[in-house]
Amino acid sequence: MTEGRLRVSTEDLRTAGVGLRTVATELEGLDKLLDAYDRRTVGHKLLQERLQEFSDGWNDNREKMIEEIKGLGEVAKTAGEAYTQIDDELYKALVGEKNGKDKSTGKDKK
Repeated sequence: MTEGRLRVSTEDLRTAGVGLRTVATELEGLDKLLDAYDRRTVGHKLLQERLQEFSDGWNDNREKMIEEIKGLGEVAKTAGEAYTQIDDELYKALVGEKNGKDKSTGKDKK
């Protein structure tokens, strides 16, 4: 990376945003998965109790993480879209295009 310059892949930002929201959705479903493990599934009462303790203690932190991940995902997605829009507008300004029209002729670009 050149010093003093920021290079951003807008597609990577949007993809990261979608991926982070997917991670948050998967984390939301974990409590149901852990609750589904009973003594018969796990095969040992103590192990099932430890899983339940973990699940109960994990819920508060997991909910906080989910909100943070969702927020980060939305920021990444929005940033990718904003950078793309800015890039498009800068390109149009450089080539003399405004609202789909050539500044020099006033006619629609094809």
